[in-house]
Amino acid sequence: MGFKRPSLPELIGRVDNDLVSRLPGAEASLARRLTKLLATGEAGVAHGLYGYLQWLERQLFPESCDDDLLHLHSVGVPRREATTASGPVIFTGTVGAVLDAGTLVQIDGLEYRTVEDVTFAANTATVDVEALDAGSAGRQSEGARLTLVAPIVGVNANAIVGGTGITGGADIETFDSWRDRIMLRRARIPRGGAEGDWVEWALQVSGVTRAWEDPMGMGPGTIVIRIMADDAVDGPLPSQQLLDDVFAYIGTRRNVTAHVYVIAPEPVPFIPQIRVTPDNSQVRSAVEQSLRDLILRTSSPGATLPISQIRTAIGTAAGVTDYELETPVASVPHAHGELAIWGGVEWLV
Repeated sequence: MGFKRPSLPELIGRVDNDLVSRLPGAEASLARRLTKLLATGEAGVAHGLYGYLQWLERQLFPESCDDDLLHLHSVGVPRREATTASGPVIFTGTVGAVLDAGTLVQIDGLEYRTVEDVTFAANTATVDVEALDAGSAGRQSEGARLTLVAPIVGVNANAIVGGTGITGGADIETFDSWRDRIMLRRARIPRGGAEGDWVEWALQVSGVTRAWEDPMGMGPGTIVIRIMADDAVDGPLPSQQLLDDVFAYIGTRRNVTAHVYVIAPEPVPFIPQIRVTPDNSQVRSAVEQSLRDLILRTSSPGATLPISQIRTAIGTAAGVTDYELETPVASVPHAHGELAIWGGVEWLV
């Protein structure tokens, strides 16, 4: 039987009874009111100490400790730090104008700096920039307009983001995600390249949200690691930069000679056709969110998406009283390396 923390009234009663029991006959009756006051004060102190011990017990385990103490359980599982976004920006100006490394440009209060010196050989020049502040807020799509923070002779004040956009920025890992990875590490011992190690290493790279390993996926002596970046603006498929980052990081951790491939799964959009009752925006939103969560929780490369789970996700969504699922009509299989991703709902009326 586990220890039960006594309540404050229980402690007051215990202390009061103890005090009264130590007084003889008539003195006990006369002192009853005084003992009650003394008991209340002493019980309050004891109750606080019990609470402190209860709090200490929770800090002993990663699944129950406070967020700010989670680092005490994270040996071998560092928190994924925020990363800075980077990408190409196209400047215009006169031939011979010089754009120094460290030149600042801005958009909507966000600032970026150029990472190299450039001399205009034509009327345009493409320069890589990186965000000054780490995090996903630094991402910008192709065509976004930036302006110079300070004017430069021969260079136009306005610039635009190049074809690949400013990508790669990721926020610092949430405590829930970090806690899950710590629990995963505790459930198994890393062995330098055994089953499970590759996924653990991939998930330690900022921007990676899901990962799967495929031993001998490219033949004997190979290991294929497939990753996803669900939180990326241009996700959920990982960028080439993220694939390269994971490959480089794993190279510093492994001690086996397998040929490593870090690739993205082959995406297969999941687009169900549904009719719901009642048919309104709130119910549709709830159904979409329920199906999104199902895809994130259960999909993996080559896995079958069970029709029973699809129906359950729709039927249990908030507000749904009835529904018709036109497609799919059976479980959805996927070939080796294929991964179900969310493609949206086709609503029937």
